Amino acid sequence: MKIDTRKMNKAEILSILYNNSKPLGMGYLHFTPEDMTIDEAKKLLKETTDFDYLKGRVMKIHLGGDYLDTWGYDRDNGQGRVEKLLQNLKGFCEFKED
Repeated sequence: MKIDTRKMNKAEILSILYNNSKPLGMGYLHFTPEDMTIDEAKKLLKETTDFDYLKGRVMKIHLGGDYLDTWGYDRDNGQGRVEKLLQNLKGFCEFKED
């Protein structure tokens, strides 16, 4: 599934997904339990929009385009997890199926 992110705050998306992801595999070696703030997410998004693992947490997302592909995040963090986590964000309304 892909979620339309054009009307959403991508720093808010990143922090929510990060705060609700889990360490996986070798990610345990880099895991930090602290939550990510929106300000920290803004700084990270200035550097990159591709997140495979972030501080040991499995992400598997790309925030550089208009749509967020949920497949990788959902595979490792639970089916339908992205939709559930983001459904209350301002601008969340449209879905685009693959």
